[in-house]
Amino acid sequence: MPIIDDVLNLDLSIRIRTNHAIEHATLHVLQEKGINIKLGGISDVGGFWIYGEVSTDIVLESAQEALSRLIDGENELAVHPNCGTNIVVKSLAAGGLAWVGMLGTRGKVIRKLRRLPLAVVLGLVGYQMARPLGPKLQKQITTNADVKGLVIKEVLQHTVYGRTVHRVSTQLVR
Repeated sequence: MPIIDDVLNLDLSIRIRTNHAIEHATLHVLQEKGINIKLGGISDVGGFWIYGEVSTDIVLESAQEALSRLIDGENELAVHPNCGTNIVVKSLAAGGLAWVGMLGTRGKVIRKLRRLPLAVVLGLVGYQMARPLGPKLQKQITTNADVKGLVIKEVLQHTVYGRTVHRVSTQLVR
């Protein structure tokens, strides 16, 4: 679709999507290194954040390895099973089909109670059917594994509400 392609190819979109890819790849590398604590991340135009109790040196080393591996063609690192894209897609499908199951109940409590099992089953069906869509959307829309020209400028550790977060700043030089 031309409009979606135009939006995805805006400089702002490319920078966010590229940072999202390196964020995911960094999380994969951290997991491969045996960092088995709860980690999270969020990306923006200037880089990404990694949330979790891990050392700055390991985050930097992992981000650099992730960048190198993406440049070498390991595009699958840009897709992560715990990405919010997966959660949104499955939730929308589940909620949408559950809503369809409740259509026509018109505020009648007894009708809603009778229809509830159908709504639950439809929600579960929607959730399961949408599972493969999240990774596909990540690959096509929310990440950009073409990280050539991306450089990691710095990694800084911060404490937010008593929790360790790392800011990985990037710059795209093409």
